[in-house]
Amino acid sequence: MQQDIEQDRQLRLPGHFLDGQARLRALCDGLEAVADGLPAMPPPAIVHDLVEGLLTLLPAHQRSIGALLDTLAAEDDPCALRRALAGRIRSQHVTDLVHAQDLGAVLMEPEPGALPELGYMLRCFFLGSRRALAFEALALLHLGGEAPPELIAAIGEGLAPRTARVD
Repeated sequence: MQQDIEQDRQLRLPGHFLDGQARLRALCDGLEAVADGLPAMPPPAIVHDLVEGLLTLLPAHQRSIGALLDTLAAEDDPCALRRALAGRIRSQHVTDLVHAQDLGAVLMEPEPGALPELGYMLRCFFLGSRRALAFEALALLHLGGEAPPELIAAIGEGLAPRTARVD
């Protein structure tokens, strides 16, 4: 009986959740490499892949998280904290998607005189995305109970401090 209760408290994540988190972290790493390489731009094929990632990976991840939130924290959930966490994630998704679309458009046709602004946009996006991924994972821990080791490892990776690149 106790094992059944513990199993019910275990956060059950679709397999694509952790894969989606890893893919978005890799996308952030690619965007950071572009920012670090400015004023030179990477080859068009790499830019295309990054823009494709912005426009496909992010919405897919957001749909996955939205489905989890629908299950774990309905809008009529009696717990104010659960509703607030879900609402915060949902509203951030809208903002993140708009920023991804804007960044994708600028990456596809960067203005030579606006490369410092592109660097700023890139850094704002990948830093914000990394924070959002960590927040989502922590929120899911709260909303879903105990977490499997894979989620704990992903959260740890997302929260670990990154060392600045020094040239």
